[in-house]
Formats: sequence, structure tokens, C-alpha cells
Amino acid sequence: MAVGRVNYVSWFFRVLGWDGLLPVIVFLIPNVIEFLFPNKRGALELTGVLTPASMFVLRLLAGKRHIATNHCSSAVRHIQLCVFYFGLLVLCFIDGVLILSHVMPQGVFDGNDFVVFAILISIYLTSMTVAMYPGRQNLHDEATWTEVPFNDQDM
Repeated sequence: MAVGRVNYVSWFFRVLGWDGLLPVIVFLIPNVIEFLFPNKRGALELTGVLTPASMFVLRLLAGKRHIATNHCSSAVRHIQLCVFYFGLLVLCFIDGVLILSHVMPQGVFDGNDFVVFAILISIYLTSMTVAMYPGRQNLHDEATWTEVPFNDQDM
């Protein structure tokens, strides 16, 4: 039986910070490049290649570090790594669509495309939520605990 509690705050901020903001950053960087260098399509295309690749490597390193330091067994960590790699594959598709949306003509996407894109984002966030599960942590380890412990008397 597992002892301790799950640090939900840490788990939430891992998923929100890395997996919620990373696609937004990938989408915004070409906008900034387009604003700084107007009518320079080469700068936008270079950004379209370098941004997803660098963000992929950054997410890979951070995710592997999070999984390696969580409080789960080695079998669960192996499953988390497999789910994490699957999530990274979906992230590549999402990043590709986000980057290509800057060079595509207006009106290319219709309602069905947005549904498919929403499904991809849902799959990505679900897989990263599973992969970033921190495991149960002992309450006596106060140095890394950020939540106020819940007592049955609080109800």
C-alpha cells in the first residue's frame, strides 16, 4: 500500500507550466519574429524550423528529469516515459500546425480542423498529465512539501 500524499499543486504546475504554456510560446515566437522583421519570410521560416526543434529538446530534457525524480516505482516510471514519448509525438504535430498556420493563407482552417486540433491538444494534455504524475510523498518530508496537509477534522 502506498504511503503519503500526492502533491497536487506541484503536479498541476508541472502540467500547466510546461504543457500549457509551451505550445503558446511556440505559437507566439513566430508572431514576434514577424513583428520585428516584417516582410522577411526567411526569418519566419528559420524560426519555424528552430523553434519546435529547440522546444522539443527542452521539453524532453525537463520531462525526463521530472520523471526521474518523482516518487514512483521503476515500473511506473517506465510507463510514464512511454506515455511521455507518445505525448511528445503529439506535441510535434501540434507545433507543426501552429508554425505552419503563420505561412498558410487565411481561411485554410474550417470548423472540422479546429475539432481535430482540439482532440490533439486533449490527447497531448492527458498524456502529459499521466506522465508527470509525481507519486506519493511522505508528509514528514517538509522540505519539498508545498501544500497544507488535509485533515479529516477540516470537513
